[in-house]
Order: sequence, then structure tokens, then C-alpha cells
Amino acid sequence: LSLQAMLYFVQQDRLRTVDVSAKAVGDVGAKALGVLKDFLLLHTLTLNLENNAIMASGAYSLGALKEAPSLRILSLNLRKNAVGPRGAQALAALKDAPALRALTLNLEWNAIGDSGAQALVMLKDAPLLHTLNLNLGNNTITASGAQALAALNEAPSLHTLSLDLGRNAIGASGAQVFAAFKEAPVLQ
Repeated sequence: LSLQAMLYFVQQDRLRTVDVSAKAVGDVGAKALGVLKDFLLLHTLTLNLENNAIMASGAYSLGALKEAPSLRILSLNLRKNAVGPRGAQALAALKDAPALRALTLNLEWNAIGDSGAQALVMLKDAPLLHTLNLNLGNNTITASGAQALAALNEAPSLHTLSLDLGRNAIGASGAQVFAAFKEAPVLQ
């Protein structure tokens, strides 16, 4: 199914679940996928866009999925897309998705750094989000970014959190901040 055909079916209210794996999408293709936000009945969306040169501009377009009124489950595999800290900040806008309950965000190998990690902490403000899977491996995150991410334990409705910080230099002090998760009542 081509991207254009899939968008046609979603527009016709024939699809509630969309799963797209694509190569050579780039930021222009990500902008095209951003129109999925306009489809009223879209419930579940999986975009496997690993190694597609999405960059920050494409991430900004995907962040517009926050406007999808019925989107409950979103999985974005953006591994190796050079989204950087600005792209992470754009994706943090998903906190405003009105129906989002489960989010899987793979940003491994995107050089988001500490400022990108700090931006993603805004996801804690998503009103209905109860499951969050963040893969932030290989992103030059240090103890400072880890300390910021520890604030995810303040999310009021979050009860399942998976956070991969592998191959980052968070050090012992960065790892120690996650002891606070033990005290988070909703994550127990």
C-alpha cells in the first residue's frame, strides 16, 4: 500500500489503525505523514521510520499528531534520524494529544543531548498518558539530562514507564536520581 493510498483510506474513514514502515522518507515525507492528525477516527498509529533523515523539521511535522482527536496509541520509531534537541522538543508537544494513552518513542542515535531530554520531560503533562516507552540510547545525555528525566515520576496518570538510557554518559550520579521512582505512587 503506497503512502498516498493509505492516506486516501484513512480520509475515507476506512482505517482506524495505520502501520507504516518506510525508507527514504526524509523530512518532506514526514511532513506528508503529519496530515494524519486531521483524520478524526484514527485510533492507533505506528510509524517505523528508522534511518530516514527526518531531522528536526520532520519531527516538528510528526509532533503535529498532537492534534489527532482520537489517537490513543502512538508508536514512533525514529532511530537514527538526526532529529537533535529541536526535534525532541517538537515531539514533546505530543503531551497535548487529547486522547493519547500509550506512547512509544524510539529516539536512539539522534543526538538529542541533555536539552532534548529536558524537553521530553514535558510528556509528564499528558493528561491521559498511562504508558510511556522512551528509548533514548546513544544520545549524548549526561547526568544533567538524567536528572531532568527523573521528573517523569511526577506524571499524574502514568503507571508504566520504560526508559532506555543505554550508551549515554549519565554516570553514577545520573543513575542515582532514578531512586526517586521508587517513591512514585503511580509507578509502583
